Order: sequence, then structure tokens, then C-alpha cells
Amino acid sequence: MIIDGKIIAAGIRERLAAMPRPDAFFGAALVGRDPASLNFLKQKEKAARELGIDFRLYELPEHITTDDLRGEIGKLAGPKKCGGFIVQLPLPEKINRHYALNAIPREKDADLLGEAALGAFYTGRSRVAPPSVGVVEEILKLEKRDLRDLTVVMVGAGFLIGKPVGFWMQNRVGELTVVDVTVKDVHARLRDADIVIAGAGRAGLFGVEHLKEGAVVIDFGYGRGADGKIAGDFDPAGAEEKGIHYTRTPGGTGPILVEKLFENFYELNRAA
Repeated sequence: MIIDGKIIAAGIRERLAAMPRPDAFFGAALVGRDPASLNFLKQKEKAARELGIDFRLYELPEHITTDDLRGEIGKLAGPKKCGGFIVQLPLPEKINRHYALNAIPREKDADLLGEAALGAFYTGRSRVAPPSVGVVEEILKLEKRDLRDLTVVMVGAGFLIGKPVGFWMQNRVGELTVVDVTVKDVHARLRDADIVIAGAGRAGLFGVEHLKEGAVVIDFGYGRGADGKIAGDFDPAGAEEKGIHYTRTPGGTGPILVEKLFENFYELNRAA
């Protein structure tokens, strides 16, 4: 069965639309002109427009230095009327990502990309969570299963998906295993998993044959398959026959991520 991210996202947007709209703008910085990054930002801009939020995109040159980028982030996110700010990833390789992202003020860090915001989350001092964590929480609510009885495998340990999601789940599920994609027997680790959360970014990394019946797959992976089409880490061919619930790519976790980002924006401004 397909877990339709667009339907879940629409429900979140409906909740937000019923709340007082923040009297602030949402800023986003894009370094360079990466087509995929531009596409993601257009989705965020569309969501903001539907909520009546003033979304401001700042395009910065690809050759910008780390220090200059950090300075620009400080200037753009600094105004009092800025209620939330993000930097679209990935950044050019020459940029010191963490140093640049740390320029985002914690109280405006809707993506929780800076160390201050992430540190508050990891120590239980944050009123918001990384959007990826919010996505998993929304989907598992629909599954209506006792997490304490479940075995979960997290594929990939990146700082956007694997680390925050793994941290959030570690004291909530029966058993949690985090598997790096370079592990030779990655497929064997999936056989007994009730839930697989994938964030490797390797199209078709695993398929139905590697999972047990009735498994749930939450797929954050985003890449291109051998045919050049956008695909997730999970190849869903045959999923229905095996009773597997899964998010598809595109249209799965992506739309929910966008809405959870704006949910954080609302919460940060409510707490201000």
C-alpha cells in the first residue's frame, strides 16, 4: 500500500491554515543554480504562498567564500521581521558547511541545521524537531502500532536524516539498528525489520525481496535510477503483493518535509 505523502502534507497544511499566521517573513538562501535545489525551493515557495507567508529567496553566487556566505546569512536572517531562515543544501564542496550554517540564529533555524538548534534538540531543550523527524512521526501515527514492539532499521547515518531520526527513535522502539550503506550485508540487515527508514540517496538500493511481509518503508532517498528517472532507495515493484506499506519517490516524504518545515516556522514564532 502506498503511503501518500501529499495527503499527509495536505492535512498538516490544513492545521497550519487554522492557526494565527506569523507576522514575519521566511527567508531562504541558495548558493549557485543547482536544478534540484531550485526545484525543492519552488516547492517551499508554493507551500508558503498557499499559507499566505512572505517567502523570500536570496540567490548567492556559486563562487562565494565560506566567510562571505556566513556574513550574508547573518545579514539576511538578522532583521526582526525575519521569522525563519534556511540554507538550501547541498552547498558547494569548498564551503565549510557547518561554519556557514552556524550563522543562522537558533530562534530562526526552522530546518535545525545549525549546531545551536541541533544541540538544543539533542538535549531536549527545543520546541521543534528536524523536519525529517516530524515526517517519521506523522507516518507512524497513521500506522497505529506500538513502537515498543517493533524492530527498526535505519539505512544511512547522514546529518539530515539518519542521525536525527535515529536519535529520536532510539528510546521509542523495541530495537533500532543503524546501517551504513557501505556495509556489505546491508540487505541481510533488513530481513527482520518491521520498519525500514532509508536516507542513503542510492536509487534502488533495496527491494521487496529484501523485506518481510507487512514491513513499512519510509523512504527519504532521492536519486536517479538506471533509466534516468527520479527514484528512492526502495524499489517498490511487487510491494502490494507482499503487503508492504511504503512512501514513493517523488510524492512521499518530500511534501511532508516541506509542511513540517513551515510547522516549525509557526512554532518558532509562537515561542518568540
